[in-house]
Amino acid sequence: MKNVKTTMVILLMASSLGLGLNSCKKDGVAATDVSVTEADAAELTTDAVTPTTGGFALQVNSSVTIYKTVVLSCGVKKDSTLTKTSAAGATPSYSYNLSWNYMLTCAGIVPSQLTFNFTGSHTFDGTRMSSNGSSTGGFVLTNLQPSASTYSLSTTFTHTGTETSKIARKYTFTSNLSITSSNILVDKTTLKIVSGSAAVKLTGSSSSGKSFSFAGTITFLGDNKATLLLNSGTSYAIQW
Repeated sequence: MKNVKTTMVILLMASSLGLGLNSCKKDGVAATDVSVTEADAAELTTDAVTPTTGGFALQVNSSVTIYKTVVLSCGVKKDSTLTKTSAAGATPSYSYNLSWNYMLTCAGIVPSQLTFNFTGSHTFDGTRMSSNGSSTGGFVLTNLQPSASTYSLSTTFTHTGTETSKIARKYTFTSNLSITSSNILVDKTTLKIVSGSAAVKLTGSSSSGKSFSFAGTITFLGDNKATLLLNSGTSYAIQW
């Protein structure tokens, strides 16, 4: 009888151990099986656009501000460094250090376009996601004649970084996000984007090695608003 009881105890212990190992295995798979979702892509794109995270809209504003405030000469290349950090305690927040170069092209003595290039570090801490990386861009500003009420911008903007989700699974992933446009219009008085559209492409890989790719279009509506339409057909509102 004693041997029977001993055998039953051993079997129960073995069964419990097996269940425990199986549970750990499942937990381990869940922890490493990370996929970047469309909602993550929309969140990162939003942060890459909004000025509160140092995004595309703020760099557009910086470019037109340079034209309005810096003394420029036709055909003369200029360089500057723009270092900006959001106010202490701000949420969201950002910090960037960008090296800019720009040159004014003229038709005779009449300014026709201002070409910008910039690159440097760019980190931000959004409400749902943070990023540690860099941004590069190339802008061409036209409609410089005083009679025009808006500037026109052709733009390329790329943010490359490592992102960390701050909600739910709280995982990390690496990404490359590009925003490309040829028809951004900026009000000459307010220096705000009033219209235009941009193609968006986001690629990268999750911490578990799963690659991802998303694409879509941003439509700027004016009044600090835009709409992101991903190729899946899902639309997301962007506001700042």
